[in-house]
Amino acid sequence: MLIEELYDALIEAGASEAKAKAAARAIADYEKRFGGIERELASLRSDFRTELTEFRSEVGRNFAEVNRQFTEIRSDVERKFLEFRSDIDKQFAGVDKQFASVDRQFAGVDRQFAESRAYVEKEFTDIRGTLKLHNWMMGSTIALLTAMFLKMFY
Repeated sequence: MLIEELYDALIEAGASEAKAKAAARAIADYEKRFGGIERELASLRSDFRTELTEFRSEVGRNFAEVNRQFTEIRSDVERKFLEFRSDIDKQFAGVDKQFASVDRQFAGVDRQFAESRAYVEKEFTDIRGTLKLHNWMMGSTIALLTAMFLKMFY
């Protein structure tokens, strides 16, 4: 295969017929190579899109799994806290019955207990808020990474 326009131009420019044919064939070979490179790039692009789609799907599944685990942990912590609170309340109710007269003498102890309880409840509230923030931050990070991948490869 040779490019006739190039062949004709080289002949007209004064090149020998053999050299004009050789140059026209060499250029035609380059065109074949470029065509092959274009096909290979199209194939790579298609493969990349497939991989990116699979990656997005995997990230989505992983995020859903993390979210599920987070929900389970949160539920478990709340249940355990309620059990703990219930047990403590039961124990103090028994102690209150036995030591009604001592309660007047230990009003300061009750005040400290109330402060400790408020502190524990505040800490659990802070933990819940922090977990929600982490969940939001993870979603934002995944969205940012997805946006960066899309920007880089599209």
